Amino acid sequence: MQYLHFRQEISKNGEKLAKSSEDAIAEQVCSNKRAKTNSKIRSDKLQLDNRTSNSDTLIQYLRAFIYYVKARSNVYIFAFATLVSSILGSHITTIDYRISIQVVIASYFMALATYIYNDIADMEVDKINKTNRPSVTGKSTRKQLIIIVSILNGTALLLVSSMGLYTICISVLFITLGIAYSHPKLNLKHKFPLKTVVTAAGAGLLSLLGGVAAITTTTYANYDNNTFFFSSLLPIIYAALFFFAFFFILGPLGDIGDLKGDRAVGRRTFPIVLGIRSTILVMLSIPIMILVMTLSLTYYPYNDDLSVGSNTNSHRIIFINPSGIYLIISSCIATLVFILRISKKTDDALAIKSVRPKMRFLHILLQISLVVIFL
Repeated sequence: MQYLHFRQEISKNGEKLAKSSEDAIAEQVCSNKRAKTNSKIRSDKLQLDNRTSNSDTLIQYLRAFIYYVKARSNVYIFAFATLVSSILGSHITTIDYRISIQVVIASYFMALATYIYNDIADMEVDKINKTNRPSVTGKSTRKQLIIIVSILNGTALLLVSSMGLYTICISVLFITLGIAYSHPKLNLKHKFPLKTVVTAAGAGLLSLLGGVAAITTTTYANYDNNTFFFSSLLPIIYAALFFFAFFFILGPLGDIGDLKGDRAVGRRTFPIVLGIRSTILVMLSIPIMILVMTLSLTYYPYNDDLSVGSNTNSHRIIFINPSGIYLIISSCIATLVFILRISKKTDDALAIKSVRPKMRFLHILLQISLVVIFL
């Protein structure tokens, strides 16, 4: 009897152990399922966080770019000069709109990248001069700006890569000048007169870029070298020289406005080295020089050497429209008047800076005048 009772107890205990083991296994399975579910949830959340983080980063870079497009609205004059040169380079044939759009965008990107890189190097000076730029106000970080500069220059080079070797060389030279201008180890903007000369050279290169892009992507099989030079190269060269020369007004004008900050960091600009009076005289000489260049164009329509073909079937290589010459003369006179007015307000930095947009408008008028002259 006791034996039977003992066996029943063992059987019950065995059943309990078996049931406990089954429950443990089931619990383990559920635990594994919960762990897998939680792991999947964490993985999905991490992926979502990464996508959100990437999206936020992209938005931050886009905002920084938009801030600079607004803050550096003066960059449009470079793109406009490139467009004018592209139109002049297509003088003989119809304009290739695809090439023109590409080269104008490339010009804008390179100019904007150069200004952003300059602001990266000029953060302390801009704080002294109290400029309202994203690099100073904290709307953009240094790292963001460096990446934006790289993207803009890289995109510009891709855009011009299909236009021939000359356009690539001009673009690379411009980017190199832009880096050398602001890089701490070279810092050409601290050296007189390289600050203005390099800036003017960069402006001339971007003007030249548009015309070279138009020429290298166009066939001139029906024109000899003489016709080709006077019909296409001459207008492009004039446009580049005008833009180059005009920066000897815009550059020193900005230097007068930034005189306090430039002195604080030891820069050698025109007003610091030559004095404000001599700087004004240099600025006054530029419109006069442009007038002389413009009046020299009036020689061409009367020069017999610029006609080609037989005596019975000759045609002019170049046609000069007098309306364009009158526009340039008017623009130069207006520029002289503005400079003379500025000479009486050289101590007022805000007044100086307020005049710069008007000077840019006069430069745009000069560029348009060249289109009127040659086309």
